[in-house]
Amino acid sequence: MTPNALERQIRAVFPSISHILFETLIERLKTLSGSIEESGVPVDPAILSSAEFYLVMLCSPFAADHFTRCPQDLSGFSKSLDLEKRYSEHTLSHKLNRLLDGAGADDPISFRKKLVDFKLYEVVRIAWRDLTGRADLDETMADLSHLAQACISAAFDFLYKSLCRQWGTPVDANGNFQQIVVLGMGKLGAWELNFSSDIDLIFAYLEDGYTTGESPISNHEFFTKLCRAFLKMFTAKEGVHFYRVDARLRPYGDSGPLVMSCAALEDYYQAQGREWERYALIKARPVAGDLAAGEAVLKCLNSFIYRRYLDYNSFDSFRDMKQRIAQQVKSAQLKHNIKLGAGGIREVEFFGQLFQLIRGGVEPVLQERPILKVLDLLVASGCIDGKTCKDLTSAYCFLRKVENRLQEYEDRQTHDIPQDPEMREVLALAMGYETFEVFFEALSGVQTLVHSHFSQLLVGASDTEDDGRSRDLSRIWDNINAPQFITDAVSIPGFEDPERVVSILKNLAAHPSTQRLTPSGRKKLNRLVPRLVKAAGRAEDAETVLIQLVDLIITIERRTCYLSLLIENKGALETLVTLASKSAWIITFLSRHPALLDELMHPATLYAPPKREDLEREMDRRMERVPPGELEFLLEELNIFCQVNTLRVAAADVSGNYPLMKVSDHLTYIAETILAQVLTSSWRIVTEKYGLPEGLLSDAVEGSGFLILAYGKVGGLEMGYKSDLDLVFLFRADSGYTRGAQRSIETIRFYGNLGQRIIHALTVHTSAGTLYGADMRLRPGGDSGTIVSHIDGFKEYLFDQAWTWEHQALIRARAVAGDPELIKEFNDIRGEVLTLKRDPETLKKEVAEMRERMRAQRLKTEPGIFDLKQSPGGIVDIEFLVQYLALKHAHDYPDVIVWTDNIRLIEGLSVEGLVSAEESQILQEAYVTMRQVMHRLTLQEKPARVDEALFMDRAREVAAVYDTHLAL
Repeated sequence: MTPNALERQIRAVFPSISHILFETLIERLKTLSGSIEESGVPVDPAILSSAEFYLVMLCSPFAADHFTRCPQDLSGFSKSLDLEKRYSEHTLSHKLNRLLDGAGADDPISFRKKLVDFKLYEVVRIAWRDLTGRADLDETMADLSHLAQACISAAFDFLYKSLCRQWGTPVDANGNFQQIVVLGMGKLGAWELNFSSDIDLIFAYLEDGYTTGESPISNHEFFTKLCRAFLKMFTAKEGVHFYRVDARLRPYGDSGPLVMSCAALEDYYQAQGREWERYALIKARPVAGDLAAGEAVLKCLNSFIYRRYLDYNSFDSFRDMKQRIAQQVKSAQLKHNIKLGAGGIREVEFFGQLFQLIRGGVEPVLQERPILKVLDLLVASGCIDGKTCKDLTSAYCFLRKVENRLQEYEDRQTHDIPQDPEMREVLALAMGYETFEVFFEALSGVQTLVHSHFSQLLVGASDTEDDGRSRDLSRIWDNINAPQFITDAVSIPGFEDPERVVSILKNLAAHPSTQRLTPSGRKKLNRLVPRLVKAAGRAEDAETVLIQLVDLIITIERRTCYLSLLIENKGALETLVTLASKSAWIITFLSRHPALLDELMHPATLYAPPKREDLEREMDRRMERVPPGELEFLLEELNIFCQVNTLRVAAADVSGNYPLMKVSDHLTYIAETILAQVLTSSWRIVTEKYGLPEGLLSDAVEGSGFLILAYGKVGGLEMGYKSDLDLVFLFRADSGYTRGAQRSIETIRFYGNLGQRIIHALTVHTSAGTLYGADMRLRPGGDSGTIVSHIDGFKEYLFDQAWTWEHQALIRARAVAGDPELIKEFNDIRGEVLTLKRDPETLKKEVAEMRERMRAQRLKTEPGIFDLKQSPGGIVDIEFLVQYLALKHAHDYPDVIVWTDNIRLIEGLSVEGLVSAEESQILQEAYVTMRQVMHRLTLQEKPARVDEALFMDRAREVAAVYDTHLAL
């Protein structure tokens, strides 16, 4: 190509390029042309005249110099079509292995040269695809990470074999071969490596021992030699662009051993690990050597990195980290640094990783390495909104592209926006902007947005509350036990009796839990108490609310992370006060399950109980987190699921916008979702252990031949906050033994084992609490009956042996989980039993006498007091009346027993004309009203007893209807 033609072509690609850059590019092209001509390497003219080629030559002097020194690589690109390809995660390691296969097995100089040449070829290919837009950011970071990992792995394999020839193979005490464990940290670990990044590594080996050679050395010495040889091989030599390895993240840093056993590594982190080391380990992953052992090490360290509770206790440490970052960005040296400066890459990463460290132990789904994936998960978990995620995601991608374009210029680890005008122009062109000014405006906007989000992190109540009232309350608390403290002059806004407040606070200060607080815990309590009093003072019944909150604080204060949560989130404290003013039960519930305090930070979900399908999806997500075989973890997840959703129902309930029927429905849905999952998990355990009963063709729960029946409150869709589960287990299977597992047992024992596991899961106490009380007394034979019943025996029992009260109970029975075929069979049996023709007088006598026996046993009469359940005209009278009428008339009117809940049962009786419209209205209104009052009393932790005057008229009306139909 003639000089004039070349100049015209360059002007066509870069119409607004400055004269200096134009001349620089022309000079680079001429130099390369001479090198190609001198080497005699054939290069495709189409590449040499392409716009992509000109862009790479202009924006990356590093690539231009490489092509000049190695024109064969430019030729290789055109022959191999490597520039056209998107590599898989294994491509680079396979290519490197083929290149090294049989090449200089004991010549480290030759080996290193091949490794360096391979690395240079591939980084130039990566730079080309990045600069020309052929690769997106994800591909660029992944390729750079896989390239580094391939080189690290190949180097260790080579050096390990070399040292084994010299010293023998390292083994443990049992003679098992030992390999190096190499953990890639930071961006390498997260597949996010940038173009000229250091690679941060930590080295370990499995166990102590000795090598097998003639002159054995200890494993520690062997692996120390191996790591030193690796570092020597990777040390950049003059004129050669290779990797810089940083091993300072290891235990004790530069002063610590270069490599240590996995046990010593674990001991260090568990005993001495600091918050910044937790932060550093978030992205760690095995990159070379024994990868399985590396995963095992990280699994052991998981409890150090991610605490099994919401780690608000570390807020002060995280705040210190944030403040150090904020302090650094003020440095003039970092003014134009897109990594460490204000609004830089580090602030985006800190934003995501802070949530991971606080919540990752409770929500294992957040235990991800790549930051973009973490941001998406934070939206799904409700930690941040979609806009924040979108802002930070687009900003991160922009900044990482800038980072790579800066480093692709000279393969130099820089993050500073250049001051040189020509370099600034090149950066703008590399980023797709016509001028640096336009690019810099976009960059400034991105950094401002990132820094705004970063600045909102860890902004606690202490940052916004420092008014005179808060200072007065702080002085009161600080002097609460001082002998000279005089309460006469104390005034506390919102409280009628300040001396009572002082007395409440003195009880808190004197409580043994408070006395045993650490200095750090006491400091947190000192910050929280004034805010607690101030917030309680705004409630309607301030003193009662304060007493409840102080009781809660006494319960949780030894776990100071919860104090931190209330300190750090003003909205959570305000929500807590609101709930306390509405329901003592909720505060008691939170005291038993303090991990639920985190829910106070999410009012959007706190006051909106999920629908049934949403509950099922949430359950599926939780179960995905549970590793196979981790039964304890599974039970904890079930308990947390139950508690979180029960709290949401209660919060919606006390907000005043949720009717009783919806509350009962939601509590029932929660129980049903849990029962379905408990059955699934228990079925999996017993089938893996014993195989399948004869006749079953599938190992799915749907074909299990097993069924869970719910009676009472669950069956009748009338669950309350304190309801137990009345359950009966049925099965249908051929007699015989199980098959398909190492151990075989009788079918009846198989299903008995399944039933016991279900009851155990529901009732066992875990560190996260207990699910439900399970009552099995309604099964055939009661307490003396078997834990599971064959459905044929169940049917026979109901027809031939069951008492009338058992048929009454069957009205409210409903299949809630299990085999669909068995559910259909049960529904048929229920219909047959309930529609039997009965003698009306005998039925009336048996039902009425049972009701009076129950009343005599359970009603404690007290003048002027109405027992909502047991008094004449109360809830149980309505239930017995409805059951009697259903059993009496179901033979002729089978539709009256279709439903299991009392309201629809009453409606059904009315539709068929079995009770009058007036009687139906009396029963329904009384039933709903009494349940509502009883429900409110439960939330206030009060018994179901009220002033007789409140229900005198209504109870009299119910009693009259009862006597009309059921009086003897």
